[in-house]
Amino acid sequence: MKQETTEIRRAEEVRKNVAAHRARQLAAGRVALNTYVPSDVIEAIDHIKEQRGAPSRMPIIEEALRFYIENAPRA
Repeated sequence: MKQETTEIRRAEEVRKNVAAHRARQLAAGRVALNTYVPSDVIEAIDHIKEQRGAPSRMPIIEEALRFYIENAPRA
């Protein structure tokens, strides 16, 4: 019973932390983006992430999107 209570408290703490993180991201003008990506692209992103010592894929993906937008031909 005590273990269940501890697990419930931990789950509640995690939910609160996630909600706070999402609120901070929104306040900073950031929006969540979810999509499916081919595994070979993820492997390439992970390779770059490791080379640069990035904490996550996010900065690599953000940089790639910005580069594409800045260099894409204009219609």
